[in-house]
Amino acid sequence: MVSFASRATQAAAAASDFEVFRSALRAGLDVEQCAAVTAANASASHSETWMLFANRLERGTDLYTSVFDLRRVANSFIFDDLAELLLLARSHNWPGLESLLSLRSRFLRDWARDQLQAASRIRAAASVGWLAAAAPWVLVLLLLARPENRDLFFSALGLAILFFGAALTALSLVVSARIARPQAVSRADLPHHRDVVLHLAGRVEVLSFLLNAGVPLRLAVERALAEGDWAKSLQLERFSEFIASGSSLQEAAWVARSDSKNDRLKELFTKLAISDQLGMVDATEFYELGQALREQWLIQQSAAAASIETKLLLPQVILSLPLTVLFALYPSLSLLSSSLL
Repeated sequence: MVSFASRATQAAAAASDFEVFRSALRAGLDVEQCAAVTAANASASHSETWMLFANRLERGTDLYTSVFDLRRVANSFIFDDLAELLLLARSHNWPGLESLLSLRSRFLRDWARDQLQAASRIRAAASVGWLAAAAPWVLVLLLLARPENRDLFFSALGLAILFFGAALTALSLVVSARIARPQAVSRADLPHHRDVVLHLAGRVEVLSFLLNAGVPLRLAVERALAEGDWAKSLQLERFSEFIASGSSLQEAAWVARSDSKNDRLKELFTKLAISDQLGMVDATEFYELGQALREQWLIQQSAAAASIETKLLLPQVILSLPLTVLFALYPSLSLLSSSLL
């Protein structure tokens, strides 16, 4: 079962593995040797994934097929990102891959830190939930200390109430456990709306990478932003249509900007339009925008984790609290009913 703590462990492990790969790359090794070194020193969380990747390359499998297997086995947006970086780097003689891996490692460590903090807070909230779920049964034990209450709770009606209470307690614990689980991060080929910012950051950073590699602006935009089935999911569909129809980059960017309601997308389109208009491209601007998008996604993730803490109170308020009231009132109401009869 995925939890905030397990996600923090996996993210930190991936960051460590990326650093090993980067160190091997810096030493002048090729991608096959880098993969072998990383597999030999990989974290326990991803050792099988790296071993498969290294074995594929060692047997002479081409990089594209090896990367496809890497994505399939890892089944994570983290390795989707790595796979695309490897393919892009190979197409452009590996410039900048080392710095990109360093940035990815930093991002994953930041995410792991946030997830670990969220895990600590949610664990504390869940502990309070367990105490709240136990409270009605502690009350029952105290009530059973009196003989007259014992007879009431061991009657047919009393046992029915106890079984009903047990079902409510089990339900509250199950609901709490489901609430405490984090939502999965979608992958780049099927991005969920809550992860659009993350995957858009990846596309913007690809754009920056291509520009640094000397690719002309329009061609870089077509490869990074306008091609692929994900353009619609990342709210780039209208922009892609204008580019495909042969419109100038400046025109497509201004029109897409006027239609967009996302401030970050407006910033992206503005930078593209001005760069095309002036004929001067600064790849650093797009890199900084990509980093800002990743920071925005981290903030959204932290906010989502904080909302879980509040949601964990709901099962206790809706289920455990009424159960405590029921257990407390049942003996008194039974005695009152008997006296009236």
